[in-house]
Amino acid sequence: MRNFSLLLIFFSLSASTLLAQKSTELGILLGRSYYLGEINPGHHYGNETGSLTYGAVFRYNLNMRYSLKATLSQTTLQAADINNELLFNQARNAEFENQITELATSIEFNFLPYAIGNEDYFFSPYLFFGLNLIDSNPETLINGTEVVGEPVDDQLLLAYSFGPGFKLGLGRRFSLAFEWGFRKTGTDYLDGLPNLINDTYEQGKTYDNDWFVSSIFMLTYRVNKIGPCPAYNNF
Repeated sequence: MRNFSLLLIFFSLSASTLLAQKSTELGILLGRSYYLGEINPGHHYGNETGSLTYGAVFRYNLNMRYSLKATLSQTTLQAADINNELLFNQARNAEFENQITELATSIEFNFLPYAIGNEDYFFSPYLFFGLNLIDSNPETLINGTEVVGEPVDDQLLLAYSFGPGFKLGLGRRFSLAFEWGFRKTGTDYLDGLPNLINDTYEQGKTYDNDWFVSSIFMLTYRVNKIGPCPAYNNF
């Protein structure tokens, strides 16, 4: 009976600790996004591919290891063959601009215990995996002529996202995070570039879907004031 009582106390304290770690964060994001595809095969920096990304962040911390996150952001993806050193790209002479609105959801795993306001656990690297909804509407030119019609028209796309990040607590309420996120889309038309002309000449690669990548900073504020366990209310 004594051992059962000790086990009951232990599990009660463990459950209270887990619940105490739950918290909600709201904040903003700011960074840079760029496209990877036929018009920009591999440049992560330079070649005038990067553009400003901004938006809002919501994070729900389940405990010190796991968090759920949602972001709403906007950016403009762009690239031009003229900025590429490959002769095929220069001969094709395509360029595009795509104003992207993205709703992203993800789960984060902290490598170290982390909680805002906790002096012992105030930083951690993390990994995230998620599913994103993207509003895509590219405007594409080939040799100065606009590409129109399907599949260039406005479309909603699904993408898988993943990448590394780092969190740092700033005082009792604020947190700063940086992450490098890769979006694997299910389409080859993020750039609006048709793969074939007259069903014969290959412009793009039907087997190679487009990606885009975001490097962003997120500044968030922990909105919770009082937790269920008094021992953690000093966060």
